[in-house]
Parts: sequence; C-alpha cells; structure tokens
Amino acid sequence: MLAKPWPVLALAAVVWRLAGTGAGRLIAWGLLAGAVGDVCLALPRAFLPGMIAFAVGHGLYVAAFLRWERTPAPILLAPVCLYAATGLWLMLPGAGALTLPLSIYVLVIAAMIWRAAACALRPGADLLLRWGPLAGALLFGFSDTLIGIHRFAQPLPGAAFSIILAYWAAQALFAASAISRNTRTVK
Repeated sequence: MLAKPWPVLALAAVVWRLAGTGAGRLIAWGLLAGAVGDVCLALPRAFLPGMIAFAVGHGLYVAAFLRWERTPAPILLAPVCLYAATGLWLMLPGAGALTLPLSIYVLVIAAMIWRAAACALRPGADLLLRWGPLAGALLFGFSDTLIGIHRFAQPLPGAAFSIILAYWAAQALFAASAISRNTRTVK
C-alpha cells in the first residue's frame, strides 16, 4: 500500500503540468482516480470503493480518448465485446454480492478499450499517439482481468508481479500519450 500509488501519483502530477488542458487534464484526473483505487484495493473490505475509483478513472480515459478521436469505430466493438463477455463468464460465478458492480466495471473498461482502439485508427498520427492509448488500455484490461480471475474464479499464485507491471505500464502509456499529444499541438 505504501509503494503502489506513488508512481501513478507522480505520473498524474507530470501530466497535469505538461499535458495542458482538456484531454490531458482528464488523463491526469484518471491517474489520480487510479491512485485512489490502488489505496482502496490494499485496504481490507475496500474492494468495492477501489473498483468504483478505477471505474471513474476509466470513464475519464474514455472522455479523453473521445476528445482525441471521435470515429465511431463500430467494427472494433466485436473483439471488445468478446473480451467483456469472456471476462464476465469467468468472473461472475464467483462474484456474489459484487455481481452488478463487477458487470458495470467490465463494461466501463470495455468502453475504454474500444475508445482507445479508435485512437489507433487515426491516420498520420505517430506511433505513440496512435498505439499508446490502445496498448495502455489492453495492458489495463489484462491487469484487471488477472485481478478479477484471482479474486472471483481461482487464485493465481505469483500473479501480483504481472498485475502491477501491466498496470504501471498502462498508466505510463496513457501519461506519455497525453504529454506527447500536448507537445505536438503546442509546436
């Protein structure tokens, strides 16, 4: 609990300073929500507040990605829906009282992945601006899916290392994308 939120808080501060207003600020707020979620997940009996904090963060990322790319991209919904359905199929049997919040959370993260994937459709954007949001969203989805399977389906010994590395990489990609986008528009 003492170490996990600090890298994300540092990213939030850097993004707040370097990514300007608008979508950059949404990314900074999303990072801050993630840090709150980190603390909640480390506390006993605070899983639901942590899930809510992360859902708020994902919603902020969706709003930022929509500012970056508004293409509807309905074709991208099929793989995202498959991911969400598979995750729910694996996790819901063990979710108990968290069935409804977990279902909503999976839909929110699926929306984030969908909007991040739409950013990759932008022609002419550089590698980070096109693929950074999608790579980050996929890593976040991977991390959260491991957490969900570990908590609701079956314990995954040794998964904590993969979870934290994927999570930190995801947040770093969101931060780098926001900073890069701002520096390109300032020039």
